[in-house]
Amino acid sequence: DGAKRVVQPEFNKAGDEVWFSVWSAKNKESAIVVVDDKTLQLKTVIKDPRLITPTGHFNVYNTQHDIY
Repeated sequence: DGAKRVVQPEFNKAGDEVWFSVWSAKNKESAIVVVDDKTLQLKTVIKDPRLITPTGHFNVYNTQHDIY
């Protein structure tokens, strides 16, 4: 329900999953969606009322080692 934006795809440290932030309005449900990198199959959806603009899943290891 409501407008959603899928932003900030980011690989996990192993490089086998892509995590997407799904933003919605502040009074609507947002989530982090985890997809398998090879099969593009949905692995899990992380939901929590505290996820209003979920962008804190940055992969520090990949950023520090310039792995992209």
